[in-house]
Amino acid sequence: MRLNFLNKWLDGPLTLESSCNLIMVEHHPIILEMLEQSKHQLEILLHSGKYHSTLLPQLSRRLFQINKEIGQYIRAEQEHFFPYLKKQSNQESACDEYILNTHLLETMQEKHDLFTKALHQQRKIVNNYMIKKDWDTDLKNYINHLFLLEKKIQSWMELERKKLYPYLIKTTRKHE
Repeated sequence: MRLNFLNKWLDGPLTLESSCNLIMVEHHPIILEMLEQSKHQLEILLHSGKYHSTLLPQLSRRLFQINKEIGQYIRAEQEHFFPYLKKQSNQESACDEYILNTHLLETMQEKHDLFTKALHQQRKIVNNYMIKKDWDTDLKNYINHLFLLEKKIQSWMELERKKLYPYLIKTTRKHE
C-alpha cells in the first residue's frame, strides 16, 4: 500500500525541495540501516566458520567498498547538496550557480555510475541472487537481504535521476 502511494507521488509534480526531503526521509535512513545490517550479518556469517570457501570473503570486500562510498555520498547529499538545492528552489538561479550546478550534476552522475557498477559486481559475485538449495537459512536470508538492498539503492538513484537531474540539466543549459 505504501509503495503504491509513493509511486503515485513520484509520478506527480514533486518540487525540488520536496524531492530532496523525500530522499532524506524515505531513502537515506533505510539504505544506511540496511548497509549496516549487511555488514553486521556478513561479519556473523564469516565468524561462524562455515563459509570461508564460499562467495562471502569476496563479497566482504565489495560490500565494504559499497558501504563506505554510499555512506559518504549520503552524508554529502544531506549536508551540502540538498541544502544547496533547497535554497535554489526558492529563488531564480543565478549565473554563478551554473558552475556549482554543473559540478553537482557531474558528481551525482559519476557516483550513480560508480554505485551501479559496484552493485553489478556484487550481483555477479552472488550469481544474480540465485539461492542454492543446499545453503542454510542464514546464508539464504543474507542473499535475500542483499537483493532488497540493491533494489532500495536503485530506487533512490532512479528518484534522483527523475527529479533532481532534470532541474540541474535545465539550470546548466539555461546559462550555456
